[in-house]
Amino acid sequence: MASAKTSTSQRLENSEGAEESVRKARKTAIEMMKKAGFDIGPNVEVVVDPKLPFMGYTMPQGGNFTIVVSGGAVGSGLLEGLLVHEMSHVYRIQTNHSSHNGQILEEAIDNLGKKVVLRDYQQKIIHDLLNDIQDLYADDISFKVLRNSPIMASDQMTRFLQDWVKDEPAKSRDAVMDGWINASIMTHNARAIAQMARHRVEDTGGRAEQANKSFLSQISPRVAGRFEYFRNLLQNLREDMTA
Repeated sequence: MASAKTSTSQRLENSEGAEESVRKARKTAIEMMKKAGFDIGPNVEVVVDPKLPFMGYTMPQGGNFTIVVSGGAVGSGLLEGLLVHEMSHVYRIQTNHSSHNGQILEEAIDNLGKKVVLRDYQQKIIHDLLNDIQDLYADDISFKVLRNSPIMASDQMTRFLQDWVKDEPAKSRDAVMDGWINASIMTHNARAIAQMARHRVEDTGGRAEQANKSFLSQISPRVAGRFEYFRNLLQNLREDMTA
């Protein structure tokens, strides 16, 4: 019984410690946003989902927002940076930026046609592509906020973006699915490299460029040939993009 009580006590302490970490990180991130000129107000709650398989996401609820973070994010040392990123999404929604306009995103998906996007993995890839654009506009804010803080050093920003770039394509017996996945990887790589240029983050050692070259050399030339288009598009998207 003593062992069970000790285990329960440790779980409670861990839970309380996580709650305190989240409370402090929320306060810090809101203050950083405000100091950088992106005041989002107090109506932002942060909750932890211990089973969330990725870092976090934001849910709008009327005029309020809930940011859900994973259990892993809480102890990662990246919590404040994650919250600044998610709060940048909040700011984009609050200011009605076109990149976060649900109607525009819905029309973009509808325009592809239901005959093109049939399978679940295809729908996810399209959703991820639109999310890339939203993340790019959110990071236009978060990088400004983080660049003036001690939370993330410039070499951490470099590694963070370099780590996004994949050098291996999908290879399976399903050529159609591989084609979709590799097109998706290509656009994700384009976004990471575009963001490095967009925020003047040095590609130390040319690591991102070399990883992308390796990836492009292993996929269909037709898909690889579109990389420059997507990189240029994402690198040059304007802040004042209209609906």
